Amino acid sequence: MRVVGWSKRANTPWLGVPRGFKLRRDFWAAGRAERAWYLEALEGALAGAKELVGERFILFHRAFSPDGGFGVEVFHDGVRAGLLAWEGGEWKLYPSGALASLLESAGHPVYPVGARGRLKGKKVIVRGCRADIGGYILVATRRHVGPAKVLESGGGACRVRVKDMAPRGFRLLNPSSMSEAVTVNRAYIERLAAEARSFIAGEAGGGKVFVAVSGGIDSSVVLSLAVEALGSERVVAVYADTGMEFPASLETAERLADKLGVELLIARSSVDPFREIRSRGLMTVENRWCTRILKLAPLARLYKRMGARIVADGARALESEGRAATPRTGVNPLIPFVKRILPIHSWSRLEVQLYAHLKGLPVNPLYDMGLTRIGCIYCPAMHPHEVMISRGLHPQFYRGLENVIGRRLKV
Repeated sequence: MRVVGWSKRANTPWLGVPRGFKLRRDFWAAGRAERAWYLEALEGALAGAKELVGERFILFHRAFSPDGGFGVEVFHDGVRAGLLAWEGGEWKLYPSGALASLLESAGHPVYPVGARGRLKGKKVIVRGCRADIGGYILVATRRHVGPAKVLESGGGACRVRVKDMAPRGFRLLNPSSMSEAVTVNRAYIERLAAEARSFIAGEAGGGKVFVAVSGGIDSSVVLSLAVEALGSERVVAVYADTGMEFPASLETAERLADKLGVELLIARSSVDPFREIRSRGLMTVENRWCTRILKLAPLARLYKRMGARIVADGARALESEGRAATPRTGVNPLIPFVKRILPIHSWSRLEVQLYAHLKGLPVNPLYDMGLTRIGCIYCPAMHPHEVMISRGLHPQFYRGLENVIGRRLKV
């Protein structure tokens, strides 16, 4: 459980404070595509609301949709705005009472209802309503306001179910950005970074550290911390090319290595991934043979050739249950001759983003396109919406993949 406060002055998350939202899973600043998904889903739920919200810091917290699929809780302006869920191939928003209160203060239409109390979960008749069935309207009692889903509409009235309610009077704060969030959280992030640097230096002793970089933001931050802790001459970046990599990921790793002044080695797989898929079947979450054969095997050969003894990577506990169970120091059984260290194991994705912004690190453009998995063009750990995005970026790869497996991948 993590506590994330909110600075009303800066209108950004505030880390390291005793009170705030209690978040159980990973959380991060929404990228460009993610912000667009939220605003479009908001407009789909409440016509006209998109323009009222505008530009501001939006925080996502990994959650589940009502049907158990992919979803995120959305926070902005100091409130939980609702749940954004991927359902039936599109994004849907389940708005909160707090969001309704923000929108009312910003001028969104509200229908008064005579009933007393908060009405959450209750069905009411709203006079003067001409809304589409399945959409939302805002309803208000004397002290509370909330979103209500339209069940029936006609004759100048709507029958609605009130989904949530909150006190009236919440207000949208000033527009904000990642720069304001860095300013608010700078001392906190610098403390985190100092601990990570100390950890790296203590584990390294007097030797070199090899950092497994993927072009992703987590491993980029680890590489930067290692250079700060040891100097560029004692750090080597290693990129594993599985034969299925996004071009943008290697390009990001190259730009990062150049900025930090470190050597970048590339461990290339000698195996044709499509040939392996044809013989082994498509990789799955339960059988991710691709990691073992296409990634770890070439890395092991490179580490052995270079005499590596310590390897750092960007695995974080909040990414998955498996990574949460991985110790901060240990050994990968597939590469048993090197010690594996995880300097940012306890960090959230937001903390990683703040550090990267603070240091001006190059960030993979795939994040702003809505991807979180930025290694392979197809990965079994991708969520369905990510597969759809990846297919749009690399249709030829997917045509080849689906030709091998004899079917179209579901999204």
